[in-house]
Formats: sequence, C-alpha cells, structure tokens
Amino acid sequence: MGFRNRFFQSDKLASLARPCLLVLSVLLSSLVLVGCEGASSTSTDEITEGIVNQPTIAESVNFTDNSYKLITLTGYEQSALQVYWPTDSVMPVILQADLQLLIPQINTIFRQQNFAFSQLTKEAVALRYKKLIFNPITPATGVGKLDFSFASDGKIIVMLDVDALLGDDNTKALLSSELTQIIYQSERLNYQSESSVFDRLVSRGLALHFLKKNLPANEITFSVDIEESELSTVLAQVKSGLVDGVLIENLFTQNLLSEQGKANALGYYLVRQHFSYYSGSNASNSFSLASRLFLPWLEGENSATRKTDQYVRTGNVAEQISVEALARQASLYLGSYFIEGLNHEKLIALTFDDGPSQYTTQILDVLAQAQVPASFFWQGQNLANYQGVVERSIAAGHTVANHSWDHANGMSYSSDELWQQQVVTTNDEFKQLFNISPRFYRPPYGEISDQQIEYLASKGMKVMLWSVDSRDWNPELNSIDKIESELINNQHEEVITLMHDAGGNRQNTVDALPAIIAHYKSQGYRFVNLETLLGISDKH
Repeated sequence: MGFRNRFFQSDKLASLARPCLLVLSVLLSSLVLVGCEGASSTSTDEITEGIVNQPTIAESVNFTDNSYKLITLTGYEQSALQVYWPTDSVMPVILQADLQLLIPQINTIFRQQNFAFSQLTKEAVALRYKKLIFNPITPATGVGKLDFSFASDGKIIVMLDVDALLGDDNTKALLSSELTQIIYQSERLNYQSESSVFDRLVSRGLALHFLKKNLPANEITFSVDIEESELSTVLAQVKSGLVDGVLIENLFTQNLLSEQGKANALGYYLVRQHFSYYSGSNASNSFSLASRLFLPWLEGENSATRKTDQYVRTGNVAEQISVEALARQASLYLGSYFIEGLNHEKLIALTFDDGPSQYTTQILDVLAQAQVPASFFWQGQNLANYQGVVERSIAAGHTVANHSWDHANGMSYSSDELWQQQVVTTNDEFKQLFNISPRFYRPPYGEISDQQIEYLASKGMKVMLWSVDSRDWNPELNSIDKIESELINNQHEEVITLMHDAGGNRQNTVDALPAIIAHYKSQGYRFVNLETLLGISDKH
C-alpha cells in the first residue's frame, strides 16, 4: 500500500474534530552487471550513538484562528513529541508535571520501536516531530473529559476537560495509554483510512497490542477479556454486518479506550490471530497493513500449519552465495530473515533489484497491464534521478525497499558501518524524497553476516532474500526462455523471486514477464507484494 496522507484539514475546530464515537474507538555509482554473486569478509562490529538533528521547533503554532505556545519540557527539547497550550492561558502545574514525566516516556517507546517519525537521522533529513496541541474544553461541549482529532503537519488535537481529568486518581495512567494510542493511530492513518467499523476494529486491536507490549502494567487502562461464547456472538455480528449492512456501530459506545468492552476484545483477538499466522509480525511493524489482511480471522482461530523449512529451489552457481547459506540463515533467524513466505497459500511475490532505471518503467507497464503488484529493492544513489518512477510505484501499491546505497558488498563492513553508510542513508533518501522509510532490506549479492542480521533487526529492518533466482543477472543465462524456465519450473507456494530492473541490459527480464505472469495465474496463484505475503508493514 503506497503512502496516502489521511489527515483531516479544516478551518474550524468543531468541523475538524471527530466525534468520540469514531475517534477513540479506533486504535487505534556505477552499474552493477550482476545482482547476486560476491565474496565474503568480516570485520568487528561497533555500535555508535546517534544524535537527534531536530529541526528548529516552532515556538508557537496557529490552529483554527487560535494561537498555541510551546510548553518546554525540561531536557526534552529534541523530543519527537512537542506539547502546545493556548497562548492566552497557563497550563495547570499539575498537568505540566504529569506531562514532564509522560512525554519523554512515550517518545522513548516510539523511538525504541523504530517508528520513523522518532528516529535518529542525518542532519539533512528533518525529524518529522508531532505537535500535541492541548485544547481545554468545558463539559458543555459534550466531548467528555478527553478526546482527540487530527490535523495536517503532524498535529494531534488533544481536547480535555482539565477539571474532570485532574480530578481523576488515574490521570497519569489515562493520559499515558490514551496519548500513546492516539499517536500510534496517527501513524496508521498515514496509510490506512478508518472508513468502516471493521477498519476501526483492526486499528483498535493493533493499538491495544502495542500498548500491552510497551506500557507498564500499572498504566494499562483497558481490558481485552471476553467470554468465548460472547466472542463468538460478536464475531457473528460483525460478519453479518459486513455482508448485509446490519448496523454494528454499537460496538463503539464509549469515549475512552478504557471504557470500551467488546470492541477492545474483538480487535485484540483479530490482531492476535494475525500475529500467530505471520512470523515476525507485531504491533510495531504491522501498523500500516490493510484491514483486509485481518478478515480471515472472523472465521475463527488460526489453525494453519507452517512450512517446516525454507530453501532455495534454484541450485548453486559459480560466484554466487550458496543456497545452503541462505537456508541456514532463514532457519536461524525466523521472522527476521526471509527467503520465502512461511505458510501454504498459492501466492507469488515478484521482486526486482538494483534500480530504478529506464527498464523500471517498462516493468511497471507490464505489471499495470496485468494488474499485478510487485516489490522493488533499489539503490539509494539512483532514487533522485527517477523520482517519477518511484512515485508511480508507490501509488500503484508496489513495495519499495532498500538495496543499499551503492551496491557495495556489505560483508566488508561492520554492522554499524553497514547501517550508517548503506542502509540508513538509503532510508533517509526515501524519507527525504518520498516521505516513507522502508522496513525491508535486501543485501547486495545476498551477502550478509549473522551479526548484521541481528543488528538490522534491532533497527526494525527485515532482511529479504529469495527462493527462486531467475539468473537474469548472469549474461550467459539470461535469455528470455531461460528466465521464464527458472521461474516457471520452480513453482511453489509463497515464492519470492529474484529479478532485476537495472545493473545491465534488462530487456529480456521485461520481455519474459508476461509469460511468467500468465503461467502463475493459470495455476491459480495470486500475485502480491512482500507486505501482503509476509503480513508485515514494508515501511516504518
């Protein structure tokens, strides 16, 4: 799913704010002629500390004709979360003291869970911090003691009845859970709308899992407990509503997350089934997934049998990483390193390395004609020269991912050097040019050390290899017939292909695609991008 800005914009706060029923219910170089061969070497890993290069923080912001001033929280001038209060009033001392404790904690959660808006980054790329605009209200508004809405430019409007809120003994816990979930929800809204009850259930479930994993137990203000019989009743109610339009809005009847019942339990259940089916998925790395991926769990618990092992169907060739090495790392780093999908669906993920280039446009034309999504692993150094191609790919729903900055063999780097010089520089280029930060990385030549896999996993990056190699990188083996043969004769469930859209003459790759697509469609296979195949967000 490509980036779509779903923030709401309005000239009036009243028209901008979502009713409580809808908002808090949601938790919610030079060309490389070959693509895979290479020699290995190792070096010592060193971890270095980064520094947040925060852009100048606005001292005040205007919103719906009102002015809000920055509330400085001591020692947190460089936080990715900044707090604003109406210029013509003073924030209560008790509230500011609570926020002085909570905002750093919440900021740390999102940074440690590798959300792009809170990440350390190079100076040239501005940290896209979020502005929490606190707007005191009175009970007469009918909003309740706490509610939220969204605006453009990273603004989150926090509407609160100060007297009611500060009179609550659980104020800190309430603010902690509600602020964390609404920040999480704002990230999801960057990519997925909440246009249906089911959308809101999925968002709710994802956010609940995120909170449960990252907040201390004494700050958990929600419940996901439900009797099995009641769960079955609610599942049936939602399924019926999806089919014939029966109203199921009454799942969301209260203002606050902590006051919800069935919606909490059902959303949590749906997301739990998803995580049990897709290895390596969790609330931190699945926040942007389309709600439709969670539909199967309306039919009951996950009872699927996972593949017993992963392996490459095409054999070894000279000067290429061995298929045994790929299988070993796939077995060792289940959920962090993939050479194929782990389940038994008839799916195929076409992937292309080294671009973008002039051949990418031809490949996109073929994919568009066949209505097939794919995934592209691109070099950072190429992105600026093909911005239109990248934007077209994102808009078409293709996965766009990281293939290093300049196709250097990563085995010559320490883990931190690989991250700093090849991976994060490319992610920053994506963020600077296209406002996305890829989560998937494919190492040039397939070469990556165990230590590097572990290091990238700590940064929220998944390593992607392949189960079928088209050999299109090899000038001696890349005829149209041979490319077609490799991909068609090594068919299997949840295949990940290796192909190339740059690094040499790729016309044969372009010309082989129609027959490959036609074959797999005739066999009942569905083409998907890697995000869909693996059930993990392809972006931060």
